[in-house]
Amino acid sequence: MTVDNQLIEQIEAARARTRDDARPGVVEKIHASDRLTARERITLLFDESSFIEYGALAGATTQPNDEHYADGLVAGVGLIAGGSVVVASYDSSVLAGTQSDRNHRKIAKLLYLAVEHRWPFVCFVEGAGARPDDPLPAPPIAVSPRGRFELYDGLAEMNGWAPTVAVVTGNAVDGHAAIAMLCDLVIASSDASFGSADGRSRTVTDYAKTGDVDMVANNERDAIEGARRYLSFYLTESSSGNAPPDAEHIADIIPQNRRRPYDMREVIASFADADSTLELGDDWGRSMLTVLARLGGRTVGIYANQPKSPLAGAIDTAAADKASRFVELCDAYEFPIVTFIDNPGFMVGPQAESEGIARHHARPLTALHHRTVPLYSVQIRKAYGLGPYAMSGWGAARRVPELRLAWPSVESGGMSLEGAAYLVKRKEILAAESQEEALAIRDGYAERTRDAASGLRAGRSYQFDDIVKPADTRQRILSMLQRTPRRLSAHKKHPIDPR
Repeated sequence: MTVDNQLIEQIEAARARTRDDARPGVVEKIHASDRLTARERITLLFDESSFIEYGALAGATTQPNDEHYADGLVAGVGLIAGGSVVVASYDSSVLAGTQSDRNHRKIAKLLYLAVEHRWPFVCFVEGAGARPDDPLPAPPIAVSPRGRFELYDGLAEMNGWAPTVAVVTGNAVDGHAAIAMLCDLVIASSDASFGSADGRSRTVTDYAKTGDVDMVANNERDAIEGARRYLSFYLTESSSGNAPPDAEHIADIIPQNRRRPYDMREVIASFADADSTLELGDDWGRSMLTVLARLGGRTVGIYANQPKSPLAGAIDTAAADKASRFVELCDAYEFPIVTFIDNPGFMVGPQAESEGIARHHARPLTALHHRTVPLYSVQIRKAYGLGPYAMSGWGAARRVPELRLAWPSVESGGMSLEGAAYLVKRKEILAAESQEEALAIRDGYAERTRDAASGLRAGRSYQFDDIVKPADTRQRILSMLQRTPRRLSAHKKHPIDPR
């Protein structure tokens, strides 16, 4: 068969016009705003020369001279650390990056590939929502390269099957904001905005505080690097990892005074492989930390109480939701879980009740009950009431921790030991002749109770599998982790709560 050279030249010329070097004026304008083009984002996201584009010749019309390049959406498949990832990057310089029937069909094809092969999906979300003058699609007289799913139900299908990441670095209006909220992880640059024009009074920081944004980046390049780091936990693992330099001094982080707070981030950094941690949602539910990390090269999910938070590590509605969603994410993608426990229980009182703590407190308990990945818990200091159950599951349940450790500084109880004193010693406290005498009665009871259920006594009564030196924690959990290799399930286990 003889190929018409004129047709080939026409196609190649049309393809060349989609590249950035064919649009110097547009690129210069984008760069003047300290932004990247849709194609530059993809180049930074993927391993070098690994991008295969789908639908580069698509346009807003079928006319040969159509200059709405790629119909405002650059899309395809590439590699991150050697693993396949599907990408869609809206181009705000073409018809304001709006959604059309044609570019919806491009994403539908990509989502088919992502679902079929369990490849992660990254979407650079920037645009003005639906295209108001988009013509009706042609009658379905021919088979188009559409997949089984459209954009939104495709993202729902991906939920819990393979990671989905939204990178928002401009204005994500209406349907574009919906894309972001349907993804597992939302990374936004500090100058991004969401929703309709009426909703743009909220800053990215505001969205981060309510859990709508998981990571806030300084700029587009940092956001793209964050996406690469996040997906690397899913895509790659190794059989070894270096302990951090201060691993042997992890005990020094905990103050001698049991009432003094400390930063649990320092404990996690001293436990995990050196420079391997990535915190998610650091501005939301601040009394709970959720971190992806490596341990001996393996990906693990770590969630922990934060004694340094305003709530001193107590679990409020936001912290309960944050822990629950993180457990679901780790379980869906087969990341073993490690928890560090130091909390005075769930929040109580009028404020907590008004925020729905009665309903929300059950979420981490349920998520832990239904997990199938290994869980290793470490209680550092206090755990009262239902607090330890939210961090390690029920004592007798469908699943219990594979290993339940404690440090010698551990203390446990049905409630705050000082609070318990007011119930048990109520008459004596009320009969005290001075405030000092009342406090002495309270503190004396609390100390006696603490001594009876801490340190060696906690081990004697088999509250834990072992009471260990803090410096031994990493190796003890690592040795257990090596006995449970990661295996992705052949079927979706469950969805992840969509925030």
